Amino acid sequence: MGCDIHFHIEVKINKEWHHYASPDVNRWYDLFGALAGVRSSEKPIVQQKGFPKDASLVTKVAYEYMKEDAHSPSWLNSNEIIKLEKWLDKKQQEAKEEDEDIEFFQYDLEYTILNTYFFGNSFTGWKQEPFTKPSEIEDVRFVFWFDN
Repeated sequence: MGCDIHFHIEVKINKEWHHYASPDVNRWYDLFGALAGVRSSEKPIVQQKGFPKDASLVTKVAYEYMKEDAHSPSWLNSNEIIKLEKWLDKKQQEAKEEDEDIEFFQYDLEYTILNTYFFGNSFTGWKQEPFTKPSEIEDVRFVFWFDN
């Protein structure tokens, strides 16, 4: 039986988290391992944190709907998203060196997750260049969990 990820992007405005997007992230166990130590020997970027108590209403509803089957909930803050980007860059470089098909990295990961259109920038771009985001956006995070 396979394992899938449920992925939600939230933004913080006026000290409250709001649902921004829910990109469709395909099954890739190395990514699952990097995010939460799930289905891979890949070292997690950070240890699992559980489901955030202050999640947006949309994310809470989605999680509650899946709760019987959901496992390994966690989230990445904006600094950890930058770590994820570096991990993805490393995996892409390894694929190039091994002559693997890198379209998967470019399309499925970079474009659906990190480069989801975010006020004219990527999720890591606005953190590293804060002048590129609306002043109302205080923070961004990725919330996710898995099901088998």
